[in-house]
Amino acid sequence: MDMETTNDASLDADVIIVGGGVTGCAMATALANGKRRILVLEARTGHKPRFAGELLHPTGTQVLDELGFLPTLRKHGGVDVDGFAVVKAKEVPVTRLPYAEIANHRPTGFAMEHRDLVTGMREWAEQQPGVTFRFNEKVEEVLRNDSGRVSGVRTTSVTLRASLVLGCDGRHSKIRPLLGLGEEARLLSFSVAMRLPDGAKHLPCPTFGHIFLGAWGPMLIYPIGGPDGARDARGCFDVTRELSGGPKGAAELLRREYAPHLPAPLARALLESLDREPPQIAANEAIRTDQAVLPGAAIVGDAGGCAHPLTAAGMTVCFTDAQRLGRLLRDAGNFSNPQQVDTALRRYEIERYRFVRVREVLADALYEVFRGVEPGTRAIREGIFQYWEGSSQARARSMALLSGADSRPSVFLREYLTVVSTSTSAVLAGKTGPIRGEQATLRQRFDSLVGLGQKSLEKARLVFRDVRQELLRASA
Repeated sequence: MDMETTNDASLDADVIIVGGGVTGCAMATALANGKRRILVLEARTGHKPRFAGELLHPTGTQVLDELGFLPTLRKHGGVDVDGFAVVKAKEVPVTRLPYAEIANHRPTGFAMEHRDLVTGMREWAEQQPGVTFRFNEKVEEVLRNDSGRVSGVRTTSVTLRASLVLGCDGRHSKIRPLLGLGEEARLLSFSVAMRLPDGAKHLPCPTFGHIFLGAWGPMLIYPIGGPDGARDARGCFDVTRELSGGPKGAAELLRREYAPHLPAPLARALLESLDREPPQIAANEAIRTDQAVLPGAAIVGDAGGCAHPLTAAGMTVCFTDAQRLGRLLRDAGNFSNPQQVDTALRRYEIERYRFVRVREVLADALYEVFRGVEPGTRAIREGIFQYWEGSSQARARSMALLSGADSRPSVFLREYLTVVSTSTSAVLAGKTGPIRGEQATLRQRFDSLVGLGQKSLEKARLVFRDVRQELLRASA
């Protein structure tokens, strides 16, 4: 909506946000104060159905609540999620990891179909004073002034100037390379995604997100709600990056190698969905950045990097980034003071990477463990189930890291080494097989112990690398 303003008339906006998806909507809302001119540019003209972020931890859900989105999103069919449940095998009891066990923290997350999520968030963001959306505006160039400071963008149709430019355009960000910000990207696998109509009732814990093991890669299935009180579920099946044959090949793979590892009612729901429509396929990438700001510009959310979606950390990072940057820019007026703005941007970069680094390492570690390809990771998988089933405090500590309630690298390393210690005891007792209690050979025990040591050193090196980097960043 437009508004009267006394801001610099030579500028088209006080801030340009590139990307009108969930991150851009959150960012616009976090910055809106009734006085700023906020222009959101979206390259697409509409929102085609595609698989993207849908499952949100309590930390991110709390941000949506504080920014005012939740009532609108609930009207569009979003549902609360009570935690995670991990199913190691059909014959083994479910391991529940409730959010409610995290002390002094919101007890529920949130989930909904991505298209409905974007629709609801745009609906609320467009109601904020000073926020204007422009669609079919693909950014082709970042503008800089004589001093090299970012001063606007050029799209396929128009040149626009602003005091601040924010890239909120996702993991395949166009703004990131235009700003000259580097990245390290690895293709890990693919997600094959299906909507399971009325599928939530077939989950062992209908209000939980579930991770089912046993196939090549983990299967993430969670409720996404739907219009008129529907209780649909989403199935996300992790498959090899050598996947071939497109949607048809993916469907055959799910029928043959994934459905047999699901409880019978869920397997039937999956097969029925595959008969109705082809699955969607999305690449699972680990994208790491080491710089998120430049004078006059910043990247936010997935544009600043992402991890494997198994841990569902992506949207929590997006929304906490947006809220954090909004808070740091709260007193910056209409961003006409470059020094004040850049000081806030530098602080944002420090705080975001402190939060993000543990998410990245944790996502990589859990994906390794749940796939269990190596003797060491298979042993850790045994240990982590024993650890979780041992006490509510153990589950709470793990879920605090997973959900973003705790982002300290030291806590991650302590928890990881505690699980390794539990795993070592299981190895020495010969209990490292796929089913607890199965006796392992001496050779298997030796390989597992070596693998445990290697994984411990590997994760310690990663944590120390990140801690050192963040100390250097903070002292710069």
